[in-house]
Amino acid sequence: MDLLLDLAYQGIRDVEATRYAQLASSSIIIFDHLMTFDLEVDLIWKSSWSVGKILFIINRYYTLASVVFNNYALFSAHLTDSVSHLYFQWQGWTGLIACMIAETILQMRLYALYSLNKKILALTATMFIIASSISAIIMGKVLASMTVTAKPFAILGIEPFRDLVFCAPSNISSKFFAFWIPMLVYECLLCVLALIRGFQTFRSDGTLFRSGRRLVAILIRDSVLYFIVITSTYLTCLLVWITAQQSLLEIPIGFSVAMSCVLSNRVILNVRDANRSIVRGVMVPYQITIDEDGTRTTVSEMEMAQLRSLRSQPERKFNVI
Repeated sequence: MDLLLDLAYQGIRDVEATRYAQLASSSIIIFDHLMTFDLEVDLIWKSSWSVGKILFIINRYYTLASVVFNNYALFSAHLTDSVSHLYFQWQGWTGLIACMIAETILQMRLYALYSLNKKILALTATMFIIASSISAIIMGKVLASMTVTAKPFAILGIEPFRDLVFCAPSNISSKFFAFWIPMLVYECLLCVLALIRGFQTFRSDGTLFRSGRRLVAILIRDSVLYFIVITSTYLTCLLVWITAQQSLLEIPIGFSVAMSCVLSNRVILNVRDANRSIVRGVMVPYQITIDEDGTRTTVSEMEMAQLRSLRSQPERKFNVI
């Protein structure tokens, strides 16, 4: 009897851990929406329509819609077998689509980093199609063989939880962890390309922030930061799916969707915000020395351009440091 109670309480802990993990990942998405809503209005809604704007809106609100449905399915007390099955189908394909949208956004950033190099576009697009196709095939096969039922906690014989219902998947392939491998490989490719471009830019003039290269620096920074966080998330999902029991497999999924959504949107917002600063003349400051009295001051890059135009006048000399 004690063994049955231990198993019952372990099942409850696993279900509750899954619910709280989904709630935590949803909180990340909602919190980021609230924190960046002013930037969204200024940089997205007030701008002209473009591929980047469309991807941003889809990524932001498609993911938000999936979060609402996922939380309903996890916390509802009136689940049926059909709703439970739909939930797992929705969660699986939503996770893949969210990751694909995020990869497309980062792909566009790399294309811009390489000055619209068609070879880079062909390489990243080809690898993207291959990686996404392999992951989609694995997802499709696993979901097709999976069965999901809505079970009340009453079957566990624990009175306080008698009215609660949870989704119970079964027949999950032990090879499901392979879903994450193509995505990890593709992330590594994108990171290597970003690092190569960063090294080339640094070697050309000694710094990423000189001669109007601020946008390039931001693109490289966001690409590398995105890679570190997303790779860590995907690797965690992979390890959990390899080592954990089936009742815990859903825990990391919400975080992979949340991180993909938040970071890819931040990539777009950061670049647009930096571009707006450049247009307005709020640039990376330079230090100059004026030979006439030896004083130092800090000026914007726009002011620096105006000062350079004075070099032709013999009465004033400027030494840019």
